Amino acid sequence: MSQKSFSYYNDGLGIKNTLTGQGTVRQSLQEHASALEEGKADILGLYMVTQLLEKGAITEGKLEDYYTTFLAGIFRSVRFGASSAHGKANMIRFNFFKQEGAFSQNKQGLYQVNMSQMSAAMAKLSRLILTLQGNGDYQGVDTLVKEQGTIKAELATSLEKLTAANIPVDIIFEQGTDVLGIK
Repeated sequence: MSQKSFSYYNDGLGIKNTLTGQGTVRQSLQEHASALEEGKADILGLYMVTQLLEKGAITEGKLEDYYTTFLAGIFRSVRFGASSAHGKANMIRFNFFKQEGAFSQNKQGLYQVNMSQMSAAMAKLSRLILTLQGNGDYQGVDTLVKEQGTIKAELATSLEKLTAANIPVDIIFEQGTDVLGIK
């Protein structure tokens, strides 16, 4: 099952009503509810993959492969922009991971996952998001989005390198009977 599939299934996990009696999470977190929900689904998807690997329920690949793919997925997604709910969620994860030392960047600008820090950052961010949702903490989410939900200079430089190298944002396949020479 792909990371995106886990994310889709995780949209149903979590807290629908605040634990503080403030109504639904969506009502309490207002315009930030969707971004936090997207972030929760993705980070809990990674958490679930980690647990399934550790328990032997998934036997393909190594944990490092999943973490690296997760980080690479953030790069791909953010090239579409960071203003949507999913874009903000990606930036929150990226900036949170950076803050927690979950990855490093060498002098050539290449990124590498730091396994122990990635695991700890994943758990810490999962706990933070679920706590913010459970408490219906609008101010806490607002601060998180403002501080972590944007593309910062270092990442912007990395993304500019991709653009300068003519690496497409998305791949478009030419297909159809004309391409195959069948009419």
